Amino acid sequence: MAQSFFPLDEVDATPETANEWTDVDVSAYVPSGATGVILELVTTDAYAVGLRKKGSTDNRTNAIYPSHCWAAIGVDANRVFQAYIGSTTQVVIALCGYTMSGVTFFTNAYDKSISTVGAWTDIDCSAEAPNAIGLIFEVKEGSSVKYMGLRKNGSSDDRTSQTYNHSTFGAIIGCDESQVCEGYVSHTWVKFFLVGYITDGAVFNTNATDVSITKGGWKDLPALPAGANMGFIEVASPSDFLYGLNKKGAEGTYWNGYFHPWAFVACDDDGLIQGDISNNNVDFFLVGYATADHNIIVRLNSPYNSLVTNLGVGNSTNWGLELFMPTAVTNYTGEEMTGNVTLLVSEA
Repeated sequence: MAQSFFPLDEVDATPETANEWTDVDVSAYVPSGATGVILELVTTDAYAVGLRKKGSTDNRTNAIYPSHCWAAIGVDANRVFQAYIGSTTQVVIALCGYTMSGVTFFTNAYDKSISTVGAWTDIDCSAEAPNAIGLIFEVKEGSSVKYMGLRKNGSSDDRTSQTYNHSTFGAIIGCDESQVCEGYVSHTWVKFFLVGYITDGAVFNTNATDVSITKGGWKDLPALPAGANMGFIEVASPSDFLYGLNKKGAEGTYWNGYFHPWAFVACDDDGLIQGDISNNNVDFFLVGYATADHNIIVRLNSPYNSLVTNLGVGNSTNWGLELFMPTAVTNYTGEEMTGNVTLLVSEA
């Protein structure tokens, strides 16, 4: 399983211009070949927020009420996306990660809204998202509080908290082998837009794991499974109670959650995410998680026998060690190399 999600320490990516679509260039933080970005959105009052891939004609700019939520959106080849904000001082867009080839984003999103109300309904994304294991949605509601839910097809989960305008915004959910998930709406004003899909680098639960905490300061959530680097967490709340989620040891945002946001949050090396809530009715559910490549450490001038012993490939002599990066051969002279590395041992 190749790594597809790459967390970053948060960087302010808020546009300097309000009330128009504005380019956001993240090439200083995101490598060439990236397909999209993970963003945390915070508003201190009811202001419009929209996101789209550069080159898109999508134009969804509903308000996010005083709240914070997450989203994922595509970037073009120059690592640019576009944002629309109603205020440059009351809206914050923070870059907190990026995606690579296991995640695909559309230039224009597909409207996958459902017409059945009050019942869980299949959302078939097989035509738009071939081979997908997970689906990335933007959720938009018309003008008043309505109920919504998303779950993997075959799940018995039944969380249908309220949403309001753009206050859920981004959601990531698993799908079955036919690329079907399920949605619930209490009114057709709630819309689901498929902005992208995942084919590698993530695992999704059929039924989400309850990782809720009790109020009273920042607390560790149950650890993510071994190999995880990010959790996809559904937040369910009956009101706009305060909540926060962040990588353990990092500074987190503790702010309103307008009923039913999702959070895409990095974990530390022990799989830990921390949370804080103002009311015990705020619940966290792990719908899935992203996986990381195993780090391989090679010490400068290490004896070959030591290397192969540590790698478990046997002992020999008079061999050379070459390091191949995913797209190019790299002559390595540093102290440590981590990431997606293939080791090839060849006779000198």
